[in-house]
Amino acid sequence: MSEPIIEVRHLSKSFGTHVVLRDVDFTVKPGDVTCVIGASGSGKSTLLRCINLLET
Repeated sequence: MSEPIIEVRHLSKSFGTHVVLRDVDFTVKPGDVTCVIGASGSGKSTLLRCINLLET
């Protein structure tokens, strides 16, 4: 079993009182193909921005 290349645990993000990500957990291992899908405004871009350290 290989070590994860991305591991996210308990990620939460809000803008003021509006919570856009709540307690998100996931792991990506080498060779995995992962898609982030969801409705418009569901937090997909915010999740990616948090992973890339563009959001704090």
